[in-house]
Amino acid sequence: MPRLRPLAFDDRSDVAAVVYRAGDDPDRLLAGFLRDLHGQGFDAVGVLQHRRPIGIGDAASVTFDLFPDAGTPTNPLPLAAPVGAALRDRARRLAALVDERPDIVVLNRFGWQELNGAGLLEVLDLALAREVPVAIAVPEPLFPRWLELSRGLAVRVPCDRNGLDRWWRALWQPSRPRATVCDRYK
Repeated sequence: MPRLRPLAFDDRSDVAAVVYRAGDDPDRLLAGFLRDLHGQGFDAVGVLQHRRPIGIGDAASVTFDLFPDAGTPTNPLPLAAPVGAALRDRARRLAALVDERPDIVVLNRFGWQELNGAGLLEVLDLALAREVPVAIAVPEPLFPRWLELSRGLAVRVPCDRNGLDRWWRALWQPSRPRATVCDRYK
């Protein structure tokens, strides 16, 4: 696999890697999270991936929905169709939204495309540069590669709503003022 180019991760990056295992449903989790934030008045944007079984073994059709335009889902891609074209289109449209500095960006998922330097990496990099918080689904087997890409500057969040909500609330709570050395010895 190619070596991932470093992105703009730094100590100001607010990124949640929602790490999921077989049996978890990060698609549903992130879709509900996005809808709820949007309903609370947050400017929440993202790309959601949906897999729909087609009845042939483990095969599935894939759609990529741009949120908040999720009311107009993409057409499912045929099995033989490359997902790259649809994903590039959504990434381009999402990048325009991220450029406006929304409250949060949700990316679903870190996978094969991103491992090969494509997919939603440019959107992730733009969000980091604009200091926009990001939640991204990362499969457990790819978590070591994710750590390499993020240089360890991301929070690991379990694939459940409580964990995701805790991370989000922590971003919006004011930090406690720390006493300086001078204050402590006055």
